[in-house]
Amino acid sequence: MSYWFVDSVGGEEDVYYLLLRAFQISCAFVVGGELVFGSPYGSQSTYKGMFALNGRLIWILMELVSPVALLYSYYAMDTSIPENRSKAHSPIALAFCALWVVHYANRALVYPLRQASRKPMHVGIGLVSCVFNTLNGYLNGRWFSVFSNGLYSDDYFYTYTWQVVLGLCLFVLGMAGNIYHDNILMQLRRPADGTSNNRYLVPVGGLFAMVSCPHYFCEVVEWTGYALLTQSPAAWTFVLATLCNLLPRAYSIHKWYQHEFPKYPQNRKAMVPYVI
Repeated sequence: MSYWFVDSVGGEEDVYYLLLRAFQISCAFVVGGELVFGSPYGSQSTYKGMFALNGRLIWILMELVSPVALLYSYYAMDTSIPENRSKAHSPIALAFCALWVVHYANRALVYPLRQASRKPMHVGIGLVSCVFNTLNGYLNGRWFSVFSNGLYSDDYFYTYTWQVVLGLCLFVLGMAGNIYHDNILMQLRRPADGTSNNRYLVPVGGLFAMVSCPHYFCEVVEWTGYALLTQSPAAWTFVLATLCNLLPRAYSIHKWYQHEFPKYPQNRKAMVPYVI
């Protein structure tokens, strides 16, 4: 896509593309860091020190940052952008923002509030996630409102018909798959009497027959669909960041399952069916 190589000039646009490139480059460090240090939250966390805070609250706060940053960036400071470079508040761009908000309404509120319990989380994990979500929301919000330079005109759906159709299908299927497999995991931690279960069990059903972390696979599918749908370099960067974050974590969880359960199914991959 040519948008990855736009020659930026002046003001915020220079900063925007600098941050976009830095975000892309940082993905390599995320992979390296997780392979060395792991991703210490959820089943992978044993920390109970003074910096461990309520896991549910931290999760809600750090996930809410993303839609807030996106909407603020989408609507903010439009008067500072020359009229010949701003196509802000396009109905199509607004629809794409709405899909983002729908995802995070589930991820930030519905998902954690439905969980029977959640382990304490190190405050540092929450702070890093807040920085990530702020930057990600800014990059996507400003692309939609300013730096897409009229991409989302009335003929967008006609110009990118197959990308829109395929992208929307992948987004919906990925989000549905993510919720479905999250529900399976929730049921394992919630016995019939409705109490919290502190023991981990081997999940079964759906794509768990093939991989240890189908909810992560579905999330990558969802955001890949979103990137196809929007034709946004910021969205494609989010796909890269999501993959670089979730793939090493899925590998760690996969190894943890194998260690904790000697009879764990040997045919399962970590995240991508038949691949890894």
